[in-house]
Amino acid sequence: MAFLLSLRLSLPLALSLTVWGSPSAPLLLQPASGKIKFETNAVGTQNYRCDVKAGAWVLVEPEADLFDSKTGSKCGVHFFRDDGQGGRATWASLPGAEPASSVTVKVDRSQPSPGGSDRNIDWLLTNTTSNVGEPGTLFGGVSNVVRRNTVSGVAPPAGECQHDAEIVKVPYKAVYLFYEPLQHQ
Repeated sequence: MAFLLSLRLSLPLALSLTVWGSPSAPLLLQPASGKIKFETNAVGTQNYRCDVKAGAWVLVEPEADLFDSKTGSKCGVHFFRDDGQGGRATWASLPGAEPASSVTVKVDRSQPSPGGSDRNIDWLLTNTTSNVGEPGTLFGGVSNVVRRNTVSGVAPPAGECQHDAEIVKVPYKAVYLFYEPLQHQ
């Protein structure tokens, strides 16, 4: 079986580190409680595998770099990791960073991107399923992650899935809000 890899640049996608819009997350996509710990801008790809039998592209994983929205400095990475507790989407501190931390989540709710394009991946509210790191670390103590302000990232049309196991990397950008629980006083 031949293994194919392609990179699709659908939409003119300027991968700058500027904030790409700041619409508020709709109330539907905000945690019931908690406060924003920090915000990142993500730049990367949503990677899909062609499943000819199903006639569809299947999301394999994202590969994204995270940049602190205040400083613009690279602070982490985003990928999939099965945590055995229903979580898959993971954000982690940079390899070799001390102290290391990560958060893995599962989707609670989603809504289509309100940007008016069906080529933008959905906005999400997620719940933490596992967390590595003390509360003072970057991802330690994160209770929820919200994805919003998405640009691109949607799988190609099903009709383009013609080579089984072909991998397509679709560029995307998003803003991720990391929430922590409110401290009880």
